[in-house]
Amino acid sequence: MTERLNQAKSVVNRYAMLSGGAGLIPVPLADVAAITAIQVKMIADLAKVYELEFKKDRVKSVVTSLLGGFVPTAAAGVATGAAASYVKSVPIAGTIIGTITLPAFAYVATRAVGRVFTTHFESGGTLLNFNPEAVRAQFEAEVQKAAEEKGADKKPAASGTGSKAATA
Repeated sequence: MTERLNQAKSVVNRYAMLSGGAGLIPVPLADVAAITAIQVKMIADLAKVYELEFKKDRVKSVVTSLLGGFVPTAAAGVATGAAASYVKSVPIAGTIIGTITLPAFAYVATRAVGRVFTTHFESGGTLLNFNPEAVRAQFEAEVQKAAEEKGADKKPAASGTGSKAATA
């Protein structure tokens, strides 16, 4: 594995964790705004790793398009980000449900976005030729993979399966 790929994996891991933490913000939609900002910053840092030009407006639209096409078919039982955020406005039960589901969604989605961009950049792609529709299947597979890894991280060691090491 190349040093650059290791750096990219480190960036994705760091921002996935930050994104999960941002999901704990108790204010509906402020959490989603923070998660989006974290994902944009992650892609900016990935672009630096790959020595690519970064265009914030382009990245925002690409991330929105990538996630927007995915959210209606959220895989692995992970609640959609906006819905999980909005449910926080329901007193008590909504706050509990939103606080449980949004961090998981944010972590998984951010990890998947990072992996898709890393693969694209590794293959010589740039932000200008990134096509969200072309990577939709890969993104959904990465969401599933990240959700499974997140679930494996929560299993007790005594279960005999141990926990998987997180990989970007």
